[in-house]
Amino acid sequence: MAQPRVTKQWLQKQFQSSGIQIEPAALTKLVGVVEEVDDPEQFLHELLDEIETNSDERKVTTFLLENVLSQFEGRGGARDAMEVISAFKAPLCLYDPIRKLFHHSTQPRKIFADALSKTQLYVDRFLLIQQRLRRHSLFRPVQWGQLGANRPTRDVAELTELKALLGVVGERRYVTGFLTRQDEGRYFIEDLSARLPLDLTQAETADGIFTENCIVVAEGELTPGGAFRALAVGLPPAEPRVESLAALQGLDFFGGRNPSKAQQTPEEKGRWEANYSEDRVVILSDVHLDRPEVLDNLHTVFRGFSAMEPPPSAFVLMGNFQSYDANAASVNFGRIRDNFATLGRIIRQYTSLLQHSKFLLVPGPGDVGPGDILPRPPLPKAVAAPLLDAIPSAELCSNPCRIRHGPAELVLFRNNLQRKMRGLSILPPPQAPSPDEDEDHDDGGDGSSPMFDHVCATVLQESHLCPVPLEYQPVAWEWDHSLWVYPLPHGLVLADAEPAARYTFDTCACLNPGSLLQGTFGAWKPTENEMEMCDVAGGEDEEEEDEEAEEEEPEASEVIGIDVEDERGEEVVEAAEEEEDADEAIDDAELVEMG
Repeated sequence: MAQPRVTKQWLQKQFQSSGIQIEPAALTKLVGVVEEVDDPEQFLHELLDEIETNSDERKVTTFLLENVLSQFEGRGGARDAMEVISAFKAPLCLYDPIRKLFHHSTQPRKIFADALSKTQLYVDRFLLIQQRLRRHSLFRPVQWGQLGANRPTRDVAELTELKALLGVVGERRYVTGFLTRQDEGRYFIEDLSARLPLDLTQAETADGIFTENCIVVAEGELTPGGAFRALAVGLPPAEPRVESLAALQGLDFFGGRNPSKAQQTPEEKGRWEANYSEDRVVILSDVHLDRPEVLDNLHTVFRGFSAMEPPPSAFVLMGNFQSYDANAASVNFGRIRDNFATLGRIIRQYTSLLQHSKFLLVPGPGDVGPGDILPRPPLPKAVAAPLLDAIPSAELCSNPCRIRHGPAELVLFRNNLQRKMRGLSILPPPQAPSPDEDEDHDDGGDGSSPMFDHVCATVLQESHLCPVPLEYQPVAWEWDHSLWVYPLPHGLVLADAEPAARYTFDTCACLNPGSLLQGTFGAWKPTENEMEMCDVAGGEDEEEEDEEAEEEEPEASEVIGIDVEDERGEEVVEAAEEEEDADEAIDDAELVEMG
């Protein structure tokens, strides 16, 4: 776009199609900016998103354009490859059982929906699972052409609708449906055609947590009394990501910038892996800003990563951001604002992170907001304003939210899911498999939690972040799709108050970073799709060790509890020492001024 007139006409057309007006002076200024960028279409896409986020008006003035462009300045390095996607911008793709394909829904969605939306919520969940089960090799009927004498056959486990079981007594069948309860201790299995009483007294279970309203696959038979006696019950087997993408035929479930076919070529992917081979997304949960020990741990983490080259592209700070329930009537919101101001002052001490890293804030269940309904909107700007004013790269995110780093996808969710599902479990889960028994299980020597393994398996097989009854975890009915986990993402973070753990399910790397109050956190390496479990070095005996060896300083890799390559070790230590010397010089200068 070398000709200004052509660029101007193109911009006018793009703004008209987006429904946003732009003043002539702002348009002239934008023409010069667009002609200097390498990818005008991508730049304009990000610009329009930023304008819609920062302003409720549908008219771009010169002042508004300059403010948005100033926020773009300093967004360089690894941050350019990363995009944060709000739960409220997640695309809605619905399955049509007649045409047997997905389609984008453009119907407007409401927070306060009518009662029909609640019924449709369960229908959409069931169709999402059913369409992938019908493609699964276990339940796909054998074609006649595959039954030749020279071709091996396999056992056929065809799924049967519940209404088709009527009159078929004593024959082994496979069914799928919701696990529901009408009376205390009396369970039913229910699909879109019928509902039958369910006898679970002889049922064997597979890995996962079985709660009310979860979708199960059951093997059993119909009894003369009309109940379905289950002999085995399991969760719907997950579908590999590659097969899901092939079935979607280019339809995007994730949202944000959908990588083009050119960006998915081996050459482009190799270039991305080379450019961001050392990049990380650091994940911290339970960042209680009112606890001094948490602030000390933040200093330790930021100091360690600021000495690394390159710095992480993002720090995800997940709630709760205070050690008490911020939705209580007696909460002092002024104190919460002061806590975020303190966080801003801490971040500004680390220039390297300020220039190269994003700071993403994800609210927890006890943070300021509209109750406990999911998805949760971002923290109110009125509360986090001191941080946003001090840190231009800070961003308020929804819970859950999504991150796209190049072609890699990460889903982030903060909820006390392990405790919730443990209390609602109907059937006791089997013992989690050991690493020798299950190739998908990877503890990496970090003490993986069997309960976390079961929760991850449940979430990914149910294709839903919170598959529990709505009375225990309310969900906005018309926004339930923002909790879908389909296709399998590359990474999944289920931040919880339970101890840190990680697990690998199929190709999805899962992580619970634990609590920063306990000194644990995590990191995701997008190019390798690897979850790292980290901890803050030191503990109760740290003061005694400092008294014995005051002159010995820990290396940056020891401070944050991860490995740093040997070839960069000297540079890391020198950078850390220079920053500490600078801090001491600042402290001395302040003492002189006070004197």
